Amino acid sequence: MEYRIVWHQSHPLQFTPHHRQIPPSSIHIVLTLNVGYIAAAAADPFFSQRTLCFRLNILQSPRHINEVLAPKLAELGVDTSSADYEGVLQDIIQCGLGTVRGMLDRGYYCLSLQLHSDMLVAMEPMTDQETLMTRALAESRMEFENNNYGMVGATGSSVKKMVRRVKVEDGEEGDCMVCLEELGVGFEASQMPCSHLFHGGCIERWLKQSHYCPICRFEMPTD
Repeated sequence: MEYRIVWHQSHPLQFTPHHRQIPPSSIHIVLTLNVGYIAAAAADPFFSQRTLCFRLNILQSPRHINEVLAPKLAELGVDTSSADYEGVLQDIIQCGLGTVRGMLDRGYYCLSLQLHSDMLVAMEPMTDQETLMTRALAESRMEFENNNYGMVGATGSSVKKMVRRVKVEDGEEGDCMVCLEELGVGFEASQMPCSHLFHGGCIERWLKQSHYCPICRFEMPTD
């Protein structure tokens, strides 16, 4: 039986900051999945947990985080072929990269960042008709994976119009949160409408997969 996602939210836990510089690529993410199961006959949900540990660069790609996340959620019976699952992926990516970006902007560093991803799933017994649909759902899951896990890229015209080439000024230097490499002063970077800076090639590749800013979920136009 697979349970559909009805609500989800990701948030960081407190971390111990270091003032010693640590490359973003060395940061580990400790992600706790907290899944609550809702049944019509039960007054309160019951919960199951899984904890994953991976390097920050896994969040660079929806495909990479899916390869880590999907097997664990499948163990918990969660349907990973739905559009709601795409929202979970984006939520975790934005939470992780956004938290690290904010931390680095304040001059803090950490070796390990703990994230919690909470979700509620509906426990619904399968009807005879739903049982007959199981094979079709399995086929649709394969199609879902082949179609970039339901993610929609930004239009090429909007990227050309809205993403500007700018020079990184003093005080704006930092790291591109797609590749986790440095954006130094004087470097020609690409700036999203939300003002976040990235390497040009990095954000162009990202926006072909997803129309969200990887840091703040600013939405670019789609077809």
